[in-house]
Amino acid sequence: MEQYQELEHKAAGHDGTLTDTDGTLIFKPLNQREFAFYQSVQNGVEHSERQDQGDIPLESWMPVFLGVLNEGKNLSSDEKVTVITDGSSVHLDTKVTPAGDVPSQKYLVLQNLLAGFNKPNVLDIKLGKVLYDSDASDAKKLRMQEVSKTTTSGSLGFRICGMKIQRNSRCNDVLKDEHFEAGASDDEYIFVNKLLGRSRTKEDVKDAIDMFFAHDSLSVERRRQLKVMFLKRLQLFFNTLLDENVRMISSSLLFVYEGDVARWDEEQDADTILNESFMQEDSSDEEVETHPDSTGSTPQKTAVPLSSMSLIDFAHSRVTPGAGYDENVVEGVESLLEIFTDIAK
Repeated sequence: MEQYQELEHKAAGHDGTLTDTDGTLIFKPLNQREFAFYQSVQNGVEHSERQDQGDIPLESWMPVFLGVLNEGKNLSSDEKVTVITDGSSVHLDTKVTPAGDVPSQKYLVLQNLLAGFNKPNVLDIKLGKVLYDSDASDAKKLRMQEVSKTTTSGSLGFRICGMKIQRNSRCNDVLKDEHFEAGASDDEYIFVNKLLGRSRTKEDVKDAIDMFFAHDSLSVERRRQLKVMFLKRLQLFFNTLLDENVRMISSSLLFVYEGDVARWDEEQDADTILNESFMQEDSSDEEVETHPDSTGSTPQKTAVPLSSMSLIDFAHSRVTPGAGYDENVVEGVESLLEIFTDIAK
């Protein structure tokens, strides 16, 4: 019988995050504050009004939240997963239903941001200078203060947490042996751990981010397109943050791009700013913003983008009506904007 499986292409984060056999959904151990944040943000009237006005609300940068998976029971391949949202049951189609033994604890059910990518390259960047919540223990506050003080979290407002990338020619220039773990001999991927981010300084962190995009099989034009697309996303995300009344501690930005050249060829380099294809039955009649190719023409839209940027991890986040924007996070995005402006040249 098929089982739930550990998430394969994970750049950082805690153990215990699972995916279904189709790789469409993520099952993340339930955290009550994260659950409350998803509910508040994705069901808020304020966000619907902003979207109607043409603004990009915070929820558009977040994984789609489907609810909470009930405590485990045995599922056969023809049964459906039931998730609970706002007290009502939602049944997921069997096409995205895992078979096997559901773990015996509750899980948040989220969109898998890597679904549809053949060879995803993933970068996790933690935002903020302050890395602890107000209710943290004194010991944790001291520990996190030291991490911030001695890393780019303190100097720039962000820190590289990890990467899962296809090995490229820049890796030898940037990485030391303690910074990464290689896969099996036939595995082209390497896992870059948190020690890389903790060793970076204000002066050399750009080299590590540039290494993320140094894919040997993608042309110079495609690598530059990726950097420009992420710069555009960061600019739009910055504008979103200025209008949001939230406080987010230890949230991350997840950068993903397609490393399969065949998919780039199939999609004619067409990419989208936002990934809005998840759980859509048929998007053939919907308008999707695309990135013009080198000829200046706009290729046909793609259901799964060639790259994406998403905000993740909300175990220490809350909505704070009337408090204004989150300066702790905004400062980190400002620093990223400067770096991406530079590397996109």
